Amino acid sequence: MYDIVIIGAGIVGTAVARELSKYKLGLAVLEKNNEIACGATKANSGIVYNGHTARPNKLTLYIFYYTKV
Repeated sequence: MYDIVIIGAGIVGTAVARELSKYKLGLAVLEKNNEIACGATKANSGIVYNGHTARPNKLTLYIFYYTKV
């Protein structure tokens, strides 16, 4: 019998399991793949998207890049 069941063995699931392992609890981590970190954690490209794509010849580019306080 388990006290806590964690679904998903990605970066968040394994981090939670590690933190909870410090206590006297029965833990189980369930993962649908054969290995851990094979879903979104593995496929993360590390690209940061700021939500803004300004064209080089437009006024919005000037406003976005040159008027920051």
